[in-house]
Amino acid sequence: MKATLVFPKKDTTVLLAKKVRKIGAGKWNAFGGKPELKDLSIRHTACRELFQESGKGISASPEDLQPKALIDFFLFQNTSNEPDWSVAIYVVENFSGKIKDTDEMVDATWFPIDSIPYDNMLPADRDFIPKIFEGDTFKGKVRFNEDMTAVMESEYTNTEIDI
Repeated sequence: MKATLVFPKKDTTVLLAKKVRKIGAGKWNAFGGKPELKDLSIRHTACRELFQESGKGISASPEDLQPKALIDFFLFQNTSNEPDWSVAIYVVENFSGKIKDTDEMVDATWFPIDSIPYDNMLPADRDFIPKIFEGDTFKGKVRFNEDMTAVMESEYTNTEIDI
């Protein structure tokens, strides 16, 4: 399954919100989701999801997304080479609007990039998010434990990303 994550960035801060439901509920996260048939590209998916999850508050253009990573995530029980999610990750600095709480994301907060609340995020986030804000572009693979409270294995390879 393909999915997206978008990190809105302003100067030395990044906008995160708490997920209300699904994987990562109650934890800080970036904005994103799965493609829909109407999406012209995965970049369009990322912009649509950012807009929807921000309460139709934040607008960005696909060409303003900075591709940073493509990470394949595997759940514990998945023993195949096909990931449960293949996630395209972007940073966007050129956007407009103000965020509002939704039924998916609440309590949006601008965090200094050097003070991201990793202790209240999914366990893989502390591995790959710093690489994103250090300027790296990379591909990765992450396998979670059974209840997604820990990363069993991960690998990241710096490479150009065109997503």
